[in-house]
Amino acid sequence: MEIRVARACFAVTSFFLILGGAGCGSSNSNAAPPTAAELGAQYKFDPNDVPGWQLDPNDSMAFQILEEGTPADLFSFMDGGSDLYTNAGCTVTLYESLRSTNQELDVIWAMYFGTAAKAAAMFATNSAGASLPIPNYNASDAIGKSALTVHTVYAHIGAMYYEMQASGFNDATSAFQAVGQILDVFKKKTH
Repeated sequence: MEIRVARACFAVTSFFLILGGAGCGSSNSNAAPPTAAELGAQYKFDPNDVPGWQLDPNDSMAFQILEEGTPADLFSFMDGGSDLYTNAGCTVTLYESLRSTNQELDVIWAMYFGTAAKAAAMFATNSAGASLPIPNYNASDAIGKSALTVHTVYAHIGAMYYEMQASGFNDATSAFQAVGQILDVFKKKTH
């Protein structure tokens, strides 16, 4: 129940966690866009990606592929409020809920926008006001903000936009270090 409440609060207040890439940084405009299943296979988090982190075993919906125009779309999953993303070009969203061995939580929204320019525009819109650095990233690619015990990171890589919400950490620095490691995984998965 707590996770569902946290998911709903996150979706309403901060739905900007998308890490961007999906092998979509290619300049070949004739290439077919990746399918939702291909994006899911490419970006699904594996326990070997970052030691100590795995898909949350307590969350029955820890990994979801949400494709616009299908019954399992972003609007349905969020219970509304997805227009900001879909109107800007988001066609597929991956929702991943990760838990560490220390019980820290990182909720990831990875959204495919089709082009790097659209993903960067979403990043610029949603990261306004965020000013906390993410280790090993330029502020033009990933930036964070903290409110009480919730730490949000906004990022874009290629055609992917990411919003990550970390909680259960002792401080923002440790949260952003952990999220930076997870962001590194998504960056490596981007072709």
